[in-house]
Amino acid sequence: MTKRERQGWIIVASLFVTLLLVFGSGYNTAGVFVTPLIKDFGWKRAKVSFLQSFVAASAGFSGPLIGWLLDRVEARIVMVSGATLAGLAWIIASRANSYETLVIAYLMMGLGLAAATLLPAALIVANWFGARRGLAMGMTFAGSSFGGAVMTVVASHAITWGGSWRTGYLFLAIPMFVIVIPIVLLVIRTRPDDAPGEKVSVSQAAAALPGFELSEALHTRSFWMLCSAQFLYATLAAGVGLHFIPYMIGIGYKAAFAAGMMSIVFLFTTAGKLIMGFASDRVSPRVALIVNFIGAAIGMVLIFGARNPLLLYPFVAMFGLTLGAPLVLIPLLTAECLGLKRFGAIAGVAGVFNTIGAFIGPVMLGKIFDATGSYSGAFQICCVLSILGAAATYACLPYETEQERSRARITATAAA
Repeated sequence: MTKRERQGWIIVASLFVTLLLVFGSGYNTAGVFVTPLIKDFGWKRAKVSFLQSFVAASAGFSGPLIGWLLDRVEARIVMVSGATLAGLAWIIASRANSYETLVIAYLMMGLGLAAATLLPAALIVANWFGARRGLAMGMTFAGSSFGGAVMTVVASHAITWGGSWRTGYLFLAIPMFVIVIPIVLLVIRTRPDDAPGEKVSVSQAAAALPGFELSEALHTRSFWMLCSAQFLYATLAAGVGLHFIPYMIGIGYKAAFAAGMMSIVFLFTTAGKLIMGFASDRVSPRVALIVNFIGAAIGMVLIFGARNPLLLYPFVAMFGLTLGAPLVLIPLLTAECLGLKRFGAIAGVAGVFNTIGAFIGPVMLGKIFDATGSYSGAFQICCVLSILGAAATYACLPYETEQERSRARITATAAA
């Protein structure tokens, strides 16, 4: 193993820990707080669900700015700023006495997540790895779901131990300051020193890589299909992910058991990211993402039998395996279809559609439940969304094909 390869895998390990502690606690633990907040404040389920939507909205709509920054300054600077914001957000949440204060905290958390986790991690891995990019991306992004498995249990036990949801938020904030920030400062680098553009600025180094400018990407079919796939995936994942624990409690399971099942979902999600990342190196990210969407549709069918343990566990496995893999596969497919030149900016803009879906999903499921007293209609809709996601992915094109289409479009415009 060369020095560069060794450094690359050390960075992967560091990103894994960062996503475990920041994304795992900042996004994946939301379901643990739903019932305690309803109990303390008497809010409706849809109102509490809006808090998770605020995280998604803040993260997604700040994505273009974060992507622009990542193409121009060192990733570790952006990530440290994000981790600091995320830690402060949960400290504020732990002291909240009103819905408005929690909204502020969740908005801060969204901005912190955008700056510290998925987008910078995807950019860094894409720059450090070539042939084994899928495996490296899968290992990195496994941190977010494994973090969900770990931090969901941590939050649940902290709430029980402290007797309040406030203790849960506080326990989630501490590791961001004492672990994440030092690791990022010491280890993370945007790209190798021997990458194209050595001894020039981050922006100039990025410009030397193959790929579309953002303005060019906006005219490609693949960009809009990737946006559609992100929207459909996020609506499903955010909605079902938030409401899984309340759904389990509602059909008769105890809160501790429901949290335990959510933890197992995240363990399967970790495995799913590794498996699909590895598979994408062999069958392409496009094929892997299509298969993942089809698997998600099967999971949405299985959830209707969750009262029966014989169907509950297959659902948990299928839902978990497909829940987080698109976080790995969509950045890989973006690089495959649109290149790396302006990966940060392109992924940041496309991520807005992820945000819209993640904002809509939790509230949509909450409102359907409030109106009907059941999640059945919501889960049927999620099944359809998965099938549409597979169709959008199928419509994506390789970078070379998009280049040819772009040249033809420019030629036709000039001739006209």
